[in-house]
Amino acid sequence: MFEYIGLTHPTLVLACVTALCISRAGAAAGAPDTPVLPGHPRLLVTPGDMPYLQRQAAAYPEEWKRVQEAALRPARDAGYDSARVLTNAALAYLISRDDRYLTSAVADAENICRKHEFNQYASPEALFALALAYDWCYPALTAPQREEIQQAILRIADYLRDRIWRHSDFNNHFVLEKVWPSVYAGLALHGDCVDPRVDEYLRTGSDYLHNNLLPAANLMAGNTGGQFEGYSYDSWGYMRPMAFVFEAWRTATGEDLFASCTAARYNALWNIYGARPFDGKLEHFDDAGLQHHWSASNETAFIYLLARHYRDQHAQWMGDQIERRYDSALWPIIRWRDPELTPQAPTDLPTARRFEPLGWVLMRSSWESDATFASFQCGPFITGHQHLDNNAFTIHKHSLLAIDPGVNAYGEETGDHYRANYYSRTIAHNSVTVYDPSETFLDGPWAGDDHVGAANDGGQVRMRGAERAGEFKPGSPFPVGVIAAYAHGDLYTYAVGDATRSYSPAKLTLFRRHFLFLPPDLFVVFDQVVSTNPSFRKAWILHSVNEPAVEGALATITSGDGRLVSLTVLPKNPIITKIGGPGKECWVDGGNWPSLEEREWPPEAGAWRLEVSPSEPANEDLFLHVLQVGGDDIARPDAVSLMEPGAQHAVPAVHGYRRLQPAVSQPDTNVGAQHATPPRVGLRMRAQGREYRVTFSTAGPSAHLEIAQNGEKVLDQKLP
Repeated sequence: MFEYIGLTHPTLVLACVTALCISRAGAAAGAPDTPVLPGHPRLLVTPGDMPYLQRQAAAYPEEWKRVQEAALRPARDAGYDSARVLTNAALAYLISRDDRYLTSAVADAENICRKHEFNQYASPEALFALALAYDWCYPALTAPQREEIQQAILRIADYLRDRIWRHSDFNNHFVLEKVWPSVYAGLALHGDCVDPRVDEYLRTGSDYLHNNLLPAANLMAGNTGGQFEGYSYDSWGYMRPMAFVFEAWRTATGEDLFASCTAARYNALWNIYGARPFDGKLEHFDDAGLQHHWSASNETAFIYLLARHYRDQHAQWMGDQIERRYDSALWPIIRWRDPELTPQAPTDLPTARRFEPLGWVLMRSSWESDATFASFQCGPFITGHQHLDNNAFTIHKHSLLAIDPGVNAYGEETGDHYRANYYSRTIAHNSVTVYDPSETFLDGPWAGDDHVGAANDGGQVRMRGAERAGEFKPGSPFPVGVIAAYAHGDLYTYAVGDATRSYSPAKLTLFRRHFLFLPPDLFVVFDQVVSTNPSFRKAWILHSVNEPAVEGALATITSGDGRLVSLTVLPKNPIITKIGGPGKECWVDGGNWPSLEEREWPPEAGAWRLEVSPSEPANEDLFLHVLQVGGDDIARPDAVSLMEPGAQHAVPAVHGYRRLQPAVSQPDTNVGAQHATPPRVGLRMRAQGREYRVTFSTAGPSAHLEIAQNGEKVLDQKLP
C-alpha cells in the first residue's frame, strides 16, 4: 500500500494506515463477492426512487424541460456527445415513460455500439452511458437490443482494461479509465449476462473500490479534501467519476462508501477555498487548466450529489453558483439537488485553510470580491501531473500578480520540450533554485522517464525509474515536501514549508520557507537555503504577467487594476535580475522553451520573472522579502527595518531602508556555512495602520509575531 502511493512521512503513513483500516472494514462486506440487488433500475436509481424523481422533475421545471430537449437532440458523434444525449434520453424515459425518449435512447445506444471508436477519454463516458441506458430502460428493451448493449459494454471494458490496467496507482484521473469500466460492467450486467467477464469485472471493481481507490483518496485528502493534480483534473477525471461510482455502488449493493470517504466529504471546501476572488477562476496548480471555472459539465455533475449525501450547505451553495449552461449536463440537478437543503455562502468559514496531506494552504483577506488571495504549497510528489514546485506561492488582488506560469501545453513535440524544460519545472514557479552546473535532469515529459538531457534549471528533481509515482519506495532520497508548521488567526496566516528533500542532496541540505500573510495586503517570506557548495548560485524567483519595474531593492509588478510591491531585505546588496519578454518568456539554461507556437500565449503563462541572488558566495543564504499588494506602505523609507541579535547601530540601506547590523557575530551552527547564522531573523514594519514585529527562527519552523495599533499591542503570538 505505502509503496504504490509514495509515502514516507510519518504523519502520512499514519493517515494511510487509518484509511486502510477503514477500507478493510468495507472490504469484508464488499470484496470479492459483493451481492448485487436484483432487478432494474439499480445504477444511481432504484425502483423506490421513482416517486422522488417525479417530484424532482416538478421542482425544477426549467431544468427538466432542458433535459427533455437534450434527450431528443441528434448526437454529433459516437463518443462524448452521443453519451450525453443517451444519458438524458434514458433518464427522460425513466421519469416520463414517454416512448419518444426510449426511441432516442435506443438510437443513441446503437450508434455507440456500432460506431464508437475506442478512445482513452471518450470510451469511459460511452460505457457509462450505455450502462445507465441499459439499466434505466431495461424492461422496454428487446432481447437483441440488450444483447448488443451487453457486448458493447464488455468490448469497451476490455479495451480500457488492456490499455489502462498497467498503471499501478489510484491517486489521479485514471479513476475514470480504470475503475469505471469494471464497476459499471459488473453492476449493470450482473445476473443478465452469462459471460464470465461480468463477474470478473465485478470482483475487480470491488477490489479497486475497497482496497485501492478509497484508501488512496482518503490518504490524499486526509480530513481536508483535495486532489494533487489540481482543480480541472479533479472535477473531470477524479471526483466526478469517484462520486458517480460510489453512488452506483450504493444503489446497486446497498453499501455506502461515501460515509468513510473524506476526499468526497470535504471536496466542496477545497473548491471554495481555491476560487480566486477577483475572477472566480480556480487557482492554477500543476497541470490544471488556466481558465477553469466551476462548470456545468464537471462540478455540477457531482456537487449536488455530495451536498445531498453529507447535508453540506456549502456544497449546495457552490452548485448554485455554477452557470447552467449546457442542457445535456443538467440531469444531475434533477437527480440530486435537494430543494430542502439551504445553501450557505462561505462567509461563515475561516479565511484560510490548510489542506493536508496535499501540502496546500489557501488564504484570503475576506470573502469579498476585492479580497487579497494567496496560495502556498509544499507536499508529496505522488502523480505525474504534479509540478516540481514545492515552497511556491501565488498572490493576487484585482488581477494576476505573483503568478504560477506552469501552463499545461504538452502533447506535441514542442509541447513536450516545453514541459520537460520549463513549465513543470521549479524555474516556472515562485520558489528557489540552486544551480549546480554538473547536475543532470530527466528530459521525458512524464515522471519516471530514465533518460537525461533536460535543461538545468537548478530546481527540484523528478523521480526516476522505480521511484516514479505509483511505485515509490519508503526511504527514497527524493520523496516529498511537507508543511512543517501552520497557524491561523484573525490577524495572520502562517505556514512553513520544508522542501529540502525535493532537491538532489548532492547540492542542497536545507530549504525551509516561512510564509506569513498579514491581512489585508501584507506578506513576509523568509527563506533559509543551505547548499553543499558555496559556488552554487541560489535564486529567489518571482513571476509576473508584465515586466516588473526594479529600483534598487524594490520591485513593482502591475497587472490590470492590481499592483504588487516586493522589497528584498535579505540578502544584503542583492543581485536582482529581470528575465523575460519576447524570445525569453521561458528562458532556462541559456535557451528559450516556448509553448506551441500556434497557441495564443495566455496571460497567466507569464512572460517575466525576477531572480534575486546573493552578491557573495556562501553555503548558507537567507532570503527575506516583504510584499504588499495594493498599497505603497512598504515603499516608504524606514517603513521596514531588519532586526538582528546584538544590533548596536543602524546602517542606511538602499533607498533609505534601515538594516540593523550586529556588532558581534553569532555562533555558526550550520555545517558548511561560510558566515555566521543568527538564531533568529526579524523585521519591524509599519504598514496598514499597524506596527509589526516578527522574528523567524533559523533553527526550526517557528516565529514570533507582535502587532500594535494606535500605540496598543493587539497581538503577541508565538507561531508554531
